[in-house]
Amino acid sequence: MALDGDNRGSARSPTRTLLIGLGLAVPVAVIAVDVVFIARGRGWTSRAAAPAPAASGATGGSVRAVATSTVQFPDGDDDTAAPDVDAAIAASSESDAHADDGEAMDDDGAPEEPSSAPAKPAPSQHFATVQDAAAGSCTTVSVEGLSKQIIEQARCLNPKAVVPLPSRPNLVTGPHVFPYMQADARDHLVRVLDAHKSAQMKLNSALRTVAQQYLVWRWSASKSCGVELATRPGESNHELGLALDVAEHASWRSALEAEQFRWLGASDRVHFDYKTADAQPRKMTDVLAFQKLWNRNHPKDPVNEDGLYSAATEVRLKKAPPDGFEIGPSCGKATKHAQ
Repeated sequence: MALDGDNRGSARSPTRTLLIGLGLAVPVAVIAVDVVFIARGRGWTSRAAAPAPAASGATGGSVRAVATSTVQFPDGDDDTAAPDVDAAIAASSESDAHADDGEAMDDDGAPEEPSSAPAKPAPSQHFATVQDAAAGSCTTVSVEGLSKQIIEQARCLNPKAVVPLPSRPNLVTGPHVFPYMQADARDHLVRVLDAHKSAQMKLNSALRTVAQQYLVWRWSASKSCGVELATRPGESNHELGLALDVAEHASWRSALEAEQFRWLGASDRVHFDYKTADAQPRKMTDVLAFQKLWNRNHPKDPVNEDGLYSAATEVRLKKAPPDGFEIGPSCGKATKHAQ
């Protein structure tokens, strides 16, 4: 009996072992499946939690967020290509640089016009009096009409005091420069130009009328319009036709000095005066020209015609029309000024 019992236990043993193995395998398989689903669930969760792309026009930080959000999370495939993160960051840095660019500014803080924008001519300004022009403008063009009359009248009075500069290929003048000088100064300037034909000289100022000088003098007194220093009317060598403002002053200095032009110095680097023993007249031709124009148009309020810039002359100059008198210059009888 014992033998039979032992044999029955041996027969049942493989079956029992198989059952026990199956019992253990099932829980293990279930756990493995759960692990797989958990892992996949985490991947989906990460993908769903990725930040949304920022709106266009965002700041630099938002631009970088956009670059990061474009990274794709792998779905478990080993052959999925990883994104070029360095390129994305470089692109975002470039975007940051453009985003930080503000409006182009010039030296004084005013916005510059785009280089492609067409040039806009400044609107012409008309003032009732020379005094108004001094207060309301920053350009001697505002008294150009009166200045032309003064020059024409001065040429009637003393042709050698107001001589036009001859045309030279290497001489350039600004758009509102009056190209006149005294005869002797003109001749010496021409010598300089003809001795250096391959070099260009640009004049920013030559002859200046008493009306123009009044404007720059007033601007200097009020430290406005960028004028720091200007001589009182009736005393400027520009009025006498003996002064030049040369743009390329350093290049022309030695040549001009060799022809009796004196450089004014660091206080006015562009300015040169022509000096000779008898070049300085006692009277200012432009002042005398203005006095004659005033008296021709105001016979009931005359001023002395002496060529001296007196207080009485200044009173009349301040009231004079900057566009010119109704009765213009004349070498003989009075003529009507064309409006």
